[in-house]
Amino acid sequence: MSGAVALRRPDAGLLPHVLLVGTLVIWSLSFLAAARVRVDLGVAQSVAARFLSVLIGSGLLLLWRRPRLPRAAWPVIVGMGLLGVPAYNVFFFIGLKTVPSGTAALVVAISPVLTALFARFFLAEPFGRRKAAGLALAMLGVFVVIRFGTLRPLDWPYLSAALLLACAPATWAGYTVLGKKLPPEVDTLDATLAILFVGSLPTALFLDRELFFVLRTSPGALGAALYLGVFCTLIGYLAWNWALRRLPASEVAAFVFLNPPLANFWAWLFVGDRLRAPFVAGALILLAGVALIVLGARAARGAPIPPEVASGAEP
Repeated sequence: MSGAVALRRPDAGLLPHVLLVGTLVIWSLSFLAAARVRVDLGVAQSVAARFLSVLIGSGLLLLWRRPRLPRAAWPVIVGMGLLGVPAYNVFFFIGLKTVPSGTAALVVAISPVLTALFARFFLAEPFGRRKAAGLALAMLGVFVVIRFGTLRPLDWPYLSAALLLACAPATWAGYTVLGKKLPPEVDTLDATLAILFVGSLPTALFLDRELFFVLRTSPGALGAALYLGVFCTLIGYLAWNWALRRLPASEVAAFVFLNPPLANFWAWLFVGDRLRAPFVAGALILLAGVALIVLGARAARGAPIPPEVASGAEP
């Protein structure tokens, strides 16, 4: 996001790395938590359940900080809020009703690839042979994971769910590219809180008695919704942006690769998902493609990865 500092601060120390590892552990569990919410709630209600705590929390923090955001920043904040909250999460929750959480983590991992592609078309950023090869590898990996990485029948319900799930990282790519339009003087923390609050507002339309009844009578759904809202969104976003201000963006971006392996480990540990050989092969191909995009974004002299590429780790 605009306003992130690309160079390491002298006093950065170990804390930013510890926070990043903790954040990725939290985010890697979001796929199981979202799947748990979908057991009891529909798509719209699931999104509302996740962002109810985000709406309240970000609103209270904004009242406490009382930021003065320039008028020019608000169209971008509104656009990022709509893309990053309702649009992303509708596709995310639709996909997780059918697609296994481990597979979903790999599909969502193409976000940095799509971000680089969108930046080429909308920001005229360079997209050379390395990025083109990364895009091709990532798409091949997604195909292998979806086509050969599961024992589930590859019928239309499964394929359509996987396609809709792939729209989630596409909306997040649009979110991060749009973030480049934020005025440089905007504080990252204030912008993040404003984006979360504005983006969460439309989800309040889906709050109803049935939703509150389910959350009141189903501890599993309530716990999963609070985990997604408080830990994955409020705490996770703030910790990620805090670390991004203190470390090179290329260093932060490398932590993105923890997400799919951790998500698949939790799926194996808690759900009993098996890691079949074609799935592992597809995962390695996909992550190699993402690595070419993310780690290859540095110039030969070692320039940092742009923050809009590094920030493509949204759960």
